Amino acid sequence: MKKSDQTKTKYFAYCRKSSEDSQRQIASIGDQKNSLGKLIESEKLELARDPFTEEKSAKDPGRPVFNEMLDRIEKGEANALLCWDIDRLYRNPVDEGRLRWMLQKGVVRVIRTPYRQFYPEDAGLLMGVEGGRATDYVIRLSKNVKRGLNGKAMRGWRPSGGPIGYLNVGTEKGSKTIAIDPERFELIRKMWDMFLTGSYSVSKIWKLATSEWGLTTIPHKKIGGKAPSMSHMYKIFNDPFYYGYFPWTDPETGEERMQKGNHQPMITEKEYRRAQVLLGKKGKPQPKVREFAYTGMMHCGECNSTITAEEKNQIICSECKFKFAYEHKTACPKCHTDISEMKNPTVLNYIYYHCTKKKNRNCSQKAIRIEELEKQFVEVLTDITIDEGYLKIALDYLRDKQQNSGNVEKTVRMSLQSSFNACQTRLVNLNREFTSPLNSNYELYTPEDFRKQKTDILAERERLEKEMGGTKEKLDRDLETAERIFNFCAFALKHFNTDDLVKKRLIFGTIGSNLTLKDKKLFIDKLHPYLLIENELRAQKTLQVPLEPKKAHAIHGLSQGFVSSTKPLLRDQGSNLGHPP
Repeated sequence: MKKSDQTKTKYFAYCRKSSEDSQRQIASIGDQKNSLGKLIESEKLELARDPFTEEKSAKDPGRPVFNEMLDRIEKGEANALLCWDIDRLYRNPVDEGRLRWMLQKGVVRVIRTPYRQFYPEDAGLLMGVEGGRATDYVIRLSKNVKRGLNGKAMRGWRPSGGPIGYLNVGTEKGSKTIAIDPERFELIRKMWDMFLTGSYSVSKIWKLATSEWGLTTIPHKKIGGKAPSMSHMYKIFNDPFYYGYFPWTDPETGEERMQKGNHQPMITEKEYRRAQVLLGKKGKPQPKVREFAYTGMMHCGECNSTITAEEKNQIICSECKFKFAYEHKTACPKCHTDISEMKNPTVLNYIYYHCTKKKNRNCSQKAIRIEELEKQFVEVLTDITIDEGYLKIALDYLRDKQQNSGNVEKTVRMSLQSSFNACQTRLVNLNREFTSPLNSNYELYTPEDFRKQKTDILAERERLEKEMGGTKEKLDRDLETAERIFNFCAFALKHFNTDDLVKKRLIFGTIGSNLTLKDKKLFIDKLHPYLLIENELRAQKTLQVPLEPKKAHAIHGLSQGFVSSTKPLLRDQGSNLGHPP
């Protein structure tokens, strides 16, 4: 067929927009129709029927209108296509392959756009390039969207926004955050409080919230502003977002996990777990997110295996008083009462720490409840806890030392210089004695003795040179570390008695090493500075000496001895020793 022969060609026109939003769809398709109408009028093209229109993405095969159009072309109703751009026809290799084959076989004589024409001889390279461009756009767009959503989730913001009780804050797409809704937050919290009592069913709470409180969803342009449905109520009590987490699937690995959010939680994890028990069969299982504060930090005192943690959850049936593990159960195993029908059942949650027995399967050590473990550690913290008066005097002393560090630095430098000079003298004497006639038969030093002693002296001289070069910085660093440790002793117990697992773990591993559990007893090898403080406090308690400001000389003595005696330790521990919680 000649390219100029238009008289025997009948066209089907196809207009498509990806968005599912019908209002945006109609406007966009209208623009495409207008553009094609001008082409039809100027080129005197013959349409076999009104344009096909479709409101569906072309990234996946299976568009019903598109497939119907190609089927009708194969039946002979038309033999050419009109579209606004080639990517309106396809963005996936399946639809692309079918259309290119029809063009190559002449079933479709020509595909026309306002800017280009494709003939059977173009079905190879030219349409392959155009099709590759369209498919590549979809692939890149998909990757970019997934990467953006994953990045937002990793920053702690649920990409789909917050549920009722929260608001999406911000205007820039992709950078919105989530804040509490001042109009609905307290109402939703009240719903949770009522449900957690076990005395109110979901249906009863729904009636109160919608009929008496006037609870409505957030109004949007086309949806919202209405009372939530019963299914919406169950969704609220199933949603882990309210205790600070949301389920997320990594787009690269496909791994499902619970992601910690940056929003303000409405309830605690314990309250959420109780709600799932009360919901019974209507509860929705979520990926495990349980975090244990002290796993991987202790070893078994019998077999030296690591200590792990385990959680046990039980419920006492309100009808027959039978206690059972409620996970993966919807009813009482004894009387078969549905959990969701129980009236205020007793829910029990326990956390145990025990030996993994990886090194000895016959290890005899028993588990210990977390309450008992933390009680023992609190006793350890209590032994090193200092009051505010003690802390103030200790810090004042350290600040005085820092202000007078010039004199101290001079004294230290003179001491180091003296040691350095002695080192040099020893090295000269060693060389002289080794080469003297008295050592001709190696009666004083053998070559091995000489090399060893010379190596030791040179190493000591190098160390002294380094210390002389950073005397002031080292002194300031030692005093700063001492101040951190005193602050730790003053406030560690207070911070440990909170629910912050990160702080608990940090404090648990700070005051000592080689944490061991044996016979349900916790053993800790305390680090040297904490032993100094503990011994001083114990001595003062034995003598019944109160830690009053007027007893400053006693604390000054401790502080001075503390700073000087911990120098080797401070070199080893560095900046990680005694960080405030």
